[in-house]
Amino acid sequence: MSVDAELATRDVVLVTLDSCRYDTARTADLPALSSLGPLQRAESPGTFTLPAHAAMFTGFLPRPTEGCVEVAGKRLGSIWRSAAARGRPGDGGISFRAPTLMDHYADQGYRVLGAGGVTFFDPTHPCNSLPTRFPEFRYFGRVAASPADAAARVVDRDTSLTLAHVDELAQTCLQAERFFCFINCPCTHIPYTSPAAVLSEATAVLLERLYRLHDAGPSAAAPRPLDAAEAATLQNMQRRCLEWADARLGRLFVQLAHRRPLVVVCGDHGDEFGEDGRYGHGHPHPTVTTVPLWCGLLER
Repeated sequence: MSVDAELATRDVVLVTLDSCRYDTARTADLPALSSLGPLQRAESPGTFTLPAHAAMFTGFLPRPTEGCVEVAGKRLGSIWRSAAARGRPGDGGISFRAPTLMDHYADQGYRVLGAGGVTFFDPTHPCNSLPTRFPEFRYFGRVAASPADAAARVVDRDTSLTLAHVDELAQTCLQAERFFCFINCPCTHIPYTSPAAVLSEATAVLLERLYRLHDAGPSAAAPRPLDAAEAATLQNMQRRCLEWADARLGRLFVQLAHRRPLVVVCGDHGDEFGEDGRYGHGHPHPTVTTVPLWCGLLER
């Protein structure tokens, strides 16, 4: 059986680490993710959650800057290839003809499940199309239409984080003969809080300022820019959240390993901490478009 054909019959776990910078991943301790294979530097097709995921759901993952995706020691041009896309020699991967990956796997008889925590995935909001792509979707985050001022958004988070529910998600997957499971992880998204990164008075004030800087843009009303030490503090919070996510994903991997799924984990976009005078995401900048990528096959 060819690599492509063998991949096409696997169960699938697709995970997005929302807003995770590549350099955050490069400096973090990530044993579970490292077990999948080498960290790959990749470029996202989107600068914020909605376009990045719209692209991924049609097979356009962040593309490694080296050009090839490495999966279990094999180099592929891409993991999934939409029949609507222009092919390139040596692309390889899993070809599909459905509108989305979820449609493709549902057509193959897989149980297709999604879970998320960033507000673009709130299925109660009529403008959110991403969760409607899934036959089953579970949302754990704040209500999309809730107050959006800086102070209201700077909160500690635990059960509102998708990866707090990995046991439930694993059991749902294991009930199916075959599964495709998508997980959006908001812990690496501002406010960079998790059980491993709780707020202090100082970091709460700093995060409120970051929100105001992002919302104000390059206007005269913007707060004082972050200095290097403040930017490092925020990135360290994101790093601790990523390490917490790694531990939770490790717990998920242990439960699913006997099914030997294909696992893809990546950032959807990064965040800017004042590089070139801008903050957050939603604009093209190397810190926003450069993301981490891991691909691998879980084994018993």
